[in-house]
Amino acid sequence: MENTSEHTPPVTENIDATFRRLSEKADLVYFFVALYSNYIGKNRHYGIGPELTMTEAHMLNSIALTPGTTVTDLARRWERTTGAVCQTLAKLEKKELIERKKTEGNKKTVRLYPTDLGWDVDRAHMMYDIADITATTQELLESCTMDELNTFYKVLGIYLELIRKDQRSDK
Repeated sequence: MENTSEHTPPVTENIDATFRRLSEKADLVYFFVALYSNYIGKNRHYGIGPELTMTEAHMLNSIALTPGTTVTDLARRWERTTGAVCQTLAKLEKKELIERKKTEGNKKTVRLYPTDLGWDVDRAHMMYDIADITATTQELLESCTMDELNTFYKVLGIYLELIRKDQRSDK
């Protein structure tokens, strides 16, 4: 058997106990992220048009809120690479929900607009989200107070800033 003691420090009871205590709470975040990732990747029908993932629906919404936006604008807004945004846009375009238009006088700049169907699907998605967020909030209020929910969202916002700060330091 190979000696790995040079590469792996021995686990003491103190380290093990500390890790278990800390990871118990951190695991809630890891599990939430994993489950939520599956949740947002699931196709949904919003009552009109094709099924969309939450990523697609919210990307369409960003375009509807700022018609004429660009891939670069969306990449910045969603903190994604332009390649990742282009993949989502290709799906929306294939579903005939958005169209690309080159800017007059500057053929390099492509602007994004919802199609008529895209406008309708975006409106249906917003109505769906209003109902879903309201229902989720009501379910959470069965176990939490509104102050606790507000604290949760405050902590979540601060946590996002910590992650953004960490990502900026990686660049």
